[in-house]
Amino acid sequence: MGELDEIARRAWRRTIPIAIGGFVVGAVIGVFLPGSDSALGRFLSVVGFGLSVGGLSGTFSLLTASFRLTPSLQWPLRGLGRADRRGVRRAVISGQPIEPRDSELARRAFDWAHGAAVALPVSLGQFLLLYAGIAGPQVPNVIRDDAWNPEFPRVFIAALVVVAIVFSVVLGRQIRGARRYLAATSGQ
Repeated sequence: MGELDEIARRAWRRTIPIAIGGFVVGAVIGVFLPGSDSALGRFLSVVGFGLSVGGLSGTFSLLTASFRLTPSLQWPLRGLGRADRRGVRRAVISGQPIEPRDSELARRAFDWAHGAAVALPVSLGQFLLLYAGIAGPQVPNVIRDDAWNPEFPRVFIAALVVVAIVFSVVLGRQIRGARRYLAATSGQ
């Protein structure tokens, strides 16, 4: 286990209780704030404030790990031409090792794949927590009919969900590719 793995592991161990604690604190705030008289409105208020505080606190908790892990995605590609950088990324995402395997480009691809396999899950978690924190304040407004713009909360949350799904699929594909690349090159 390398230094990058330990940074990510510590970040997740720290972030999970922080995000859960933030959700609980936000939910308690949502209980005590005046809101809708209906049970559904009160429930959405509690969930919305919980998502907001929990998501943003988890995002900020992962921020330091993201800053520390980002160079692992940059330094292996530093000094390479545009075509070589693109070739390394494509090889890693597709999970196909670069030949010859003892070349400088293959070593850089392995380093980039290791960095991606560790840093991208942290980035994905940070992104999803941030979107939960952004969408949280709009959740109670989903059932309210605002005179000025009644559809904004629904459209906004739907747009956030669609972007989060697309981004999760794209990053998930890259993470799986990096892990396949590491498995293919480590078997030697």
